[in-house]
Amino acid sequence: MRRLRFRLAISRPQLLQYYQGRTAALSVQTEQGLRLQIALHHFRSFVSHDGLQGYFEITLNSDNQFQQLMRL
Repeated sequence: MRRLRFRLAISRPQLLQYYQGRTAALSVQTEQGLRLQIALHHFRSFVSHDGLQGYFEITLNSDNQFQQLMRL
């Protein structure tokens, strides 16, 4: 299993543009220097009135498939 960390700061208006544009994934830069595309639906439980903000950790399995996302 692999754990990667990244920060997000997306305002509510920006986040609405993602949903209205029917964007399927967010592209993030991890602290390890990797660029990941993560399906937008994985972030739903972290969206607040202010948008999507925080420090996150994603867990990938040995095939680099999504396992878990949590806010730290």
